[in-house]
Amino acid sequence: MNSVASTLNRVTGTEFNNQISVLTQNNWNTWKHDMQVLLMHYGCWQFIIQTKPDQPDEEATYKEKLDLQLRKDRCYTLIYTNISSDLKNLITETTDGVAAWKILKDHFEPVTRARVIQLLDQFFETKYQPGKMLESSYLV
Repeated sequence: MNSVASTLNRVTGTEFNNQISVLTQNNWNTWKHDMQVLLMHYGCWQFIIQTKPDQPDEEATYKEKLDLQLRKDRCYTLIYTNISSDLKNLITETTDGVAAWKILKDHFEPVTRARVIQLLDQFFETKYQPGKMLESSYLV
């Protein structure tokens, strides 16, 4: 097990196999689901879906504030350590896990007019042929 995994297991006090494939240009769909499970395990997914506040309550204890900051840092660390080196430059300008997730999502799932038109063109070029499977590239 790598040092990041052993450190995180020691901090959380639980064993968890967090060996997921690193993100490459070709595996976004599977990686994002694997990463979601990993972030959920470490209590960080709440930050991505924005159900956890960015800042602790004013009445929060030092320990609660520290715990929140550690989980926010862990969110970014898990994302950063599980992407290929050629993609790391996309998120080096931030240390925020939520921002890193959004940058990666925008990179792999662009919602521009050009992308929508490209997907529509692919869809309408698809022809039904009985007994033939659709290519996986059409299943986005």
